[in-house]
Amino acid sequence: MLLSKIYLMQGRPLDALPEIERIHLPLFPAYLHALTYHAVGREKDSDAALRELLMKYPRSSAYSIAMVYAFRNQTDKAFEWLDRAYVKHDPSLMMATKVDPLLMSLHNDPRFAAFLKKLNLPN
Repeated sequence: MLLSKIYLMQGRPLDALPEIERIHLPLFPAYLHALTYHAVGREKDSDAALRELLMKYPRSSAYSIAMVYAFRNQTDKAFEWLDRAYVKHDPSLMMATKVDPLLMSLHNDPRFAAFLKKLNLPN
């Protein structure tokens, strides 16, 4: 799982795809496919993977869904799902929100600084 994300962040999404196929935990393949298919321009496949996340894992994957939307530059949706993760007390928020490279597209939005403040994290 981590290797596929590293490949994606290195700009090597085609290398990430075979690694995703090796993951047998629920949630993670759909999350990573939504990201990786977007990176390679396979928007229909990315949309299908995101729909799977939204249908099967909306309660347990709010933060992951927010990351997908942020990576796809769908800022309003990303903040909507970050707020859902906050309401659900998702522990990933405290560990990764400020530094996760998948959320970089949100950093210049004033809502990001406000969200960090809500988390009691310095911006």
